[in-house]
Amino acid sequence: MRRGERPLVQLPRSLLLAFVILLAAQLIYHRHAERQLDASYRDLSSPLSGASYRAIGMGSEQLLGYLLAIRLQLHDNQAGQHFNYDLIDYGLLIDWLDRITELSPGTEYPMLLAARVYSSTGDHSRLRLLLEFIARRFEDDPQRHWRRLAEACLLARHKLGDLELALRLAERLARQPPSVNMPQWARDFRVLLLAELNELEAAIAIIEALLQTDAIDDPDEERFLREKLLEFQQQLFESRQSGLD
Repeated sequence: MRRGERPLVQLPRSLLLAFVILLAAQLIYHRHAERQLDASYRDLSSPLSGASYRAIGMGSEQLLGYLLAIRLQLHDNQAGQHFNYDLIDYGLLIDWLDRITELSPGTEYPMLLAARVYSSTGDHSRLRLLLEFIARRFEDDPQRHWRRLAEACLLARHKLGDLELALRLAERLARQPPSVNMPQWARDFRVLLLAELNELEAAIAIIEALLQTDAIDDPDEERFLREKLLEFQQQLFESRQSGLD
């Protein structure tokens, strides 16, 4: 305590009481303001049919899709206030993302919004809806959307905590033909996830198969896989040894 400062307990009771009352009033005010803000939130409406938007677009569906995406992204900002994403009906949100994707099939914007913006929700059920959307729309254009599916793998593993879902998504990346140009690390996600699931034998078999083919032409990638191979073989050996003890 600095010189000249008085301990809090030595302050007059009337002053302490006034401080407590002021603090309580401030908390009540902020809570009331939050409730008023939530009550003033305008719900997301349902999108029109694809045919309706195409009629409105009159041949400029790509531009209309972009404008609708901007409109959707601005929905959480109303009357100068930013609303929590958890107030949004994610079922309707997915409907909007699907409609925009159908209007602008060459854009990645809806997938980007799903993976980078609306995935900030803390609600696991809402996050699962987004991951289902990303996985479904990935098949429309794997070359364009592989990055978003890779991000979905990370969201499933680290934010949702669903290792098996992350593995299923990673396997879809790994199954893509060579014509889909993506870095080898994207295809290697499943190897790392298999190891986390204690499926070391499967992970080792996949790495050995990759190293025996011409699929790996990057020296850094080959070095990474060989290091992981040794690491997984050591883990498998130690687990078998502990099982014998």
